[in-house]
Amino acid sequence: MGVPLNAADRGAGGGGARNDAPQAVPPAGGRRIMQMGTPRTHASVRRKDGWVCWRTVPTFLAGVLATLAVAVLVLCRGPARADSPVTDRIVRWWATAWLRAVGARVTVHGLEHIRADTAYVVVSNLDPMAHLRALPLSLRVLAKREMFQIWLLGPAMRAIGMIEVDRDSPDLGRIDQAAARALAAGHSLLVYPEGTTSPDGTIGEFKDGAFIIAVTSQVPVLPVAIDGTRRIWPPGRSAIHGCYHVSTFWI
Repeated sequence: MGVPLNAADRGAGGGGARNDAPQAVPPAGGRRIMQMGTPRTHASVRRKDGWVCWRTVPTFLAGVLATLAVAVLVLCRGPARADSPVTDRIVRWWATAWLRAVGARVTVHGLEHIRADTAYVVVSNLDPMAHLRALPLSLRVLAKREMFQIWLLGPAMRAIGMIEVDRDSPDLGRIDQAAARALAAGHSLLVYPEGTTSPDGTIGEFKDGAFIIAVTSQVPVLPVAIDGTRRIWPPGRSAIHGCYHVSTFWI
C-alpha cells in the first residue's frame, strides 16, 4: 500500500541513501517494539506453482467482508469526521480483522518510547496492517494510486485522509500539502521508503521523501523494522501461511 518518495523526483541531483545490510535486524542497543507470531501448525499442500495454504481463502473472505463493512461505515460518516478518534478505531479494527483472519498474534514491546500525542513520520518496511494494528498513533498512509482505484476502498481511503501517490508521475506539491495538513491535524504519516516488500529480507534503497517531509514539517521520524511478514505472505505469491514468527524492532 505504501510508496516511496525520492528527492530525485523533485529535481536533478536528488537521491536516496542506500542501506546494504544483509538482514533487517536491530543494531546493538536496539529495542523491540512489536512481535507477531502464529501457531506452528497448519495444513498446506505443495503444488508446482508454490504453496497453497488452507488459510488463504478464509483470510481473503474475512478481509474482503471487513473491508466492505469499514468502507461503507467510513463513507456514511463522511470526510468531515476523518479526524475523529472513532475513525482511527475503525481503521484499527479493519487491520485487526485481517490479522486475526490470517491467525497472527501481535505482541507489542517498547511502546513507552512512543508519545501518543506526538505526530511522527513513521518509516518502515512494508506491512500496513501490522502498523495500523499495533502503533498507538493516528496513522495516515502514503498509498499508491492503484489502491484508490478499487471500488469502495478508494473513496473510503480518500474520506479517511490517506494520501494518494502516482508513482509514475507524482504531484509532489500536492503530496507535500496533504502531508503537512495531516501532520498539522495531529496524524502521524506512514511512509515506506523502500516502496515494496523485500523478496529475500535484504534492505532496499531508501527514497528520501519521507525525511524531507519530516524536516519541512519539523516532526520526529519514528523508524520501525519488521522481519518475517514476507514469510506469512511471500511477495509475488497468492498463498498466505499463518505459521511463522514475525518480529519488529524499534531502532
